[in-house]
Amino acid sequence: MNTAQTKAKQIAQNEPWEILKEAGRQITGEEQIQEQEISEQQIVNDNSERDKVRSQRLMQALQTELDEIKKKKEQKKLLKQQQEQIAQEQQKNVAPALVEPAGKKGRRLFNFGKKTQMQRQQTQTERPLPPSG
Repeated sequence: MNTAQTKAKQIAQNEPWEILKEAGRQITGEEQIQEQEISEQQIVNDNSERDKVRSQRLMQALQTELDEIKKKKEQKKLLKQQQEQIAQEQQKNVAPALVEPAGKKGRRLFNFGKKTQMQRQQTQTERPLPPSG
């Protein structure tokens, strides 16, 4: 006979009531439900630990990103201040330039009719003045 069968027979002869207790659990499925609950709890615990680790990593990454942004803002402020100081120094060093007054503007816009005016001057003849008298 098989060794498993011999052991089962020995247990059945020695403890018949224990077998009946466990048989009821096996038939109703309580044993499987308890095992499933235990395995589900382990999965939930594992997932919660993973979530904690992930959240800690994300928080660290976000914190370092915030630190980098702060550093960049500070560097931009410093650069602006330096540029303003340089611009102010250059303005102080440059002597005030003389401003020339603007001449009068011509009455004509865009020199319209300049060509015809030149033709008139070329063909113009001297007119004799009447005798005064």
